[in-house]
Amino acid sequence: MSIKFALLALLSDRPRTASGLQQEFLERTAGTQKLNIGQVSQTLSRLERDLLIQTAGSITGPNGHQADTYSLTESGTLALKDWWNAPVTRALSDRDELVTKIILASSSHQPNILGILDSQRAAILGQLRTLNSHSRSLPQTRNAERLHIERRIFDLEAEARWLDRVESLAAATANPAKSHRDGEQK
Repeated sequence: MSIKFALLALLSDRPRTASGLQQEFLERTAGTQKLNIGQVSQTLSRLERDLLIQTAGSITGPNGHQADTYSLTESGTLALKDWWNAPVTRALSDRDELVTKIILASSSHQPNILGILDSQRAAILGQLRTLNSHSRSLPQTRNAERLHIERRIFDLEAEARWLDRVESLAAATANPAKSHRDGEQK
């Protein structure tokens, strides 16, 4: 995830310090996503360089340390608006360990591809049981923890369906004549 837009979104509420941004991010995401202060500081430097934020002043913390506060510029507000309105897409080129494992297993004579698929499917079902059990204890609201867990549940369900598809492709590969005949009947 791009931290850039997360910080711009938090700054749209009010000016904040680097540590204030980190704290607010962790609070709003209920700790489901990690963000270290180094990431925040580096991202703020880039945002300031790109004229998306500006220094809005400084405050003295409880330990006597001075900290700059940051606010959005007009360009930052426009960039954030564009981000809110743009869909989030995933690049096809993103590396996926499971896909790589199956590709390599399929092109090798060593591993049992069906065993690999069954093992993965069993792991998915275990994760789904755990997540579904946990989600039942959460309030039925759009909070960070519920959204995070439900997104993971839907991803795992899709992965299980994909494994079924991979298995059917493996069966078609093992019997190309049958696969070809089945294709002609449709």
